[in-house]
Amino acid sequence: MAELHIAPDDLISIKGKTVLITGCSSGIGNATLKLCHQLGAKIIAGDLTPLSDDLINTQNIFFAKTDVTDWHSIRALFISGHHRFGQIDHVFANAGIKPTRTFLDDTLDADGLLAPPDLATINVNFLGVINTVRLAMYYLRQGNANPKFRSIVLSASASAFQNFPAPDYCTAKHGVVGLLHGLTGNSALRINAIAPSWTASGIVIREVLETLGAKVQDAEVVARSVLKLFVDVDRHGEMLYSWNGRFFEINKANGGLLDSAARLLPDTVSEDEIMTRLVGITTAMERKRTINGF
Repeated sequence: MAELHIAPDDLISIKGKTVLITGCSSGIGNATLKLCHQLGAKIIAGDLTPLSDDLINTQNIFFAKTDVTDWHSIRALFISGHHRFGQIDHVFANAGIKPTRTFLDDTLDADGLLAPPDLATINVNFLGVINTVRLAMYYLRQGNANPKFRSIVLSASASAFQNFPAPDYCTAKHGVVGLLHGLTGNSALRINAIAPSWTASGIVIREVLETLGAKVQDAEVVARSVLKLFVDVDRHGEMLYSWNGRFFEINKANGGLLDSAARLLPDTVSEDEIMTRLVGITTAMERKRTINGF
């Protein structure tokens, strides 16, 4: 894996850009908002919990109460934010909640039958990301900007590529990585992800983790990786893993996820290449049918 060093000067080109962040009232999202604001960006901020007064009354921050699982709510954030600032340059799909303890338990309903699983974590951490990405791809295409100067950053997790005993949370984060892989080859917009290890946030309690021997990094550390993916126009389809203040690209790098998968699979035409060809053939056939009128 390739280790990255992120210097303060690497991030200054975020100045003047408009960034939309979901899940911005605490943790990594809040740290990213503050860093963007400090460096002169304009921010469209969405969360169910309001920002602190010192941030919500700031000229270059637009906040709206937002539920990422509700299409009308998240769409309203994009509409209002775009109207306020005139454009959106980068989107951080970050809103997330902690795992539930009842996902696969034996809870019974009022009739004494097994109740359905609690999908709250999957709804927020994965379906909320899908809602955000759909809107991001629409609004980032507005205007005449070169698409490489606009980007989406997805909030994945170190739990997305290893065993992790929280099945709903782990499933959602695996889904985010799948979304990254599914979109990378089909979008002129840059799409990347972060995958932080243990980070002080609204989801984890730092003191408890440290007593268990875990290395816990500050949310401000992870925020730097988000901005790096925003401003570095050469990064597309990458995933930055952060651990104890260090950064590694783990998706496209030698020894990363894609490289390791390629080494394990038979030496044949990849699924990605076959799917790309298939889409091309199908599109051509549909175009021919349209021209011929059947």
